[in-house]
Amino acid sequence: MRTAFTLASTVAAIAGSCIAFEGGAHAAPQVSLGTTVGGALTGLRLEDGPHAAFHLGARGDVFFLRSNERSVGIGPFAEVLTAGFDTLEAGGGLSVLLPVFSSLPVIWSGGGFVRRAPALDWEGGVSTTLFFGAMGYNFHSWYEMQNGVFVSARYGLGDGRQADIVFGVRLDLMLLALPAIFIYEAIAH
Repeated sequence: MRTAFTLASTVAAIAGSCIAFEGGAHAAPQVSLGTTVGGALTGLRLEDGPHAAFHLGARGDVFFLRSNERSVGIGPFAEVLTAGFDTLEAGGGLSVLLPVFSSLPVIWSGGGFVRRAPALDWEGGVSTTLFFGAMGYNFHSWYEMQNGVFVSARYGLGDGRQADIVFGVRLDLMLLALPAIFIYEAIAH
């Protein structure tokens, strides 16, 4: 409980700093959807661990308070993922976007998830993710592409004693759809 309170206090302090620094919520939200592909070290708390696994997931982010690529953003995220196709995890939480370099932000996310693993019922956990990659600011639309690398730590609070580190790349769904859009436009025109 004390850890949850500390996490909530930290997120509230960061959010307050972002609002004070930015001066107000006058910008339209920026949304991104992507797939995550990579690897995972699972079972870090188990006697027979750790184990290497393939990671595949989907993630969506919404950022508020941004008015240009140098603006700090804060907003919710949602994700669904699997480790080696043995588990199913779904979760969400809060993300903070820090524009360290123009169009190359660092995004820190923290939240909770539920997990279903073999021989276990659903159990909860907490996660944190650090992302670095390309994400500017779209002045003409609410959608913003997000591509880069990430590392995530996931800690289960149930009997499964989950402790995983996940790493990989995030590829925006628009990036994956561009070849199909190009072919359609070439045929249609």
